[in-house]
Amino acid sequence: MADFQEQLQRLQEQLQRAQARANELPQLIPEPPPPPVDAEAPEWADEQARIEARVRSETSVAELQAQLIAALLENERLRRALEAERQHHARTREGLITALGDALETLKQRRRSPKPP
Repeated sequence: MADFQEQLQRLQEQLQRAQARANELPQLIPEPPPPPVDAEAPEWADEQARIEARVRSETSVAELQAQLIAALLENERLRRALEAERQHHARTREGLITALGDALETLKQRRRSPKPP
């Protein structure tokens, strides 16, 4: 029984250290910027050709401006969606850490309570 208590104590200490590190992560590791698109990379060749053909087929500056506006709006929408996903991920991580702590506490309480005959 003493071994269990020692192991439980070590797990609780590890959990506390993990929670402290998790809270420090956003400050320690900034979000990396997305990698730049290498237009020369083979996986982008078809996409680049398609976009170039589309842009060259547009003869009106107004049409190109409309496409640029649409692309910038889509870029902003995706940026906001990514930020929302990051926030959701952070909340999920905190919830899982809390659940782990609660589970350890419940386990500790069950081990302490007397067993029914």
